[in-house]
Amino acid sequence: MEADKAEAILQEHVRLCSDLHELFIEEGKIMRSTGAPPDKEFLERKESFLPVLGKGLELLQRINEKPEEFPSSLGPLVGECRDKLMKLMMLDRENERLLLKSTLPPKMKEAYSKVGPGQIAKAYGRFAK
Repeated sequence: MEADKAEAILQEHVRLCSDLHELFIEEGKIMRSTGAPPDKEFLERKESFLPVLGKGLELLQRINEKPEEFPSSLGPLVGECRDKLMKLMMLDRENERLLLKSTLPPKMKEAYSKVGPGQIAKAYGRFAK
């Protein structure tokens, strides 16, 4: 693959990851404020990113498999792509937890209620003896 084409794909991937980051933040806000999963329209918007994201991930895999075929000048851009992906994965993991919490039955939600100040210290204090 030509270096210019690879660089363009990686730059598009970085832009896409930034857009997805904003979308994931919005998703988290929706679940925190409503206590419910996002609506179908939001999920369709999220799903529309998949084809382009797949293209960028495919290129990153090729770079991992045969790094000698790509110019070393792409190194910083590849690193930026990897950093963005890691941030997305962490944010998506947090959103998954919110989604799980929002879909739990009411009795199970009580088990995940907020912990009062000092409650954790008291719990640990019992076992510290």
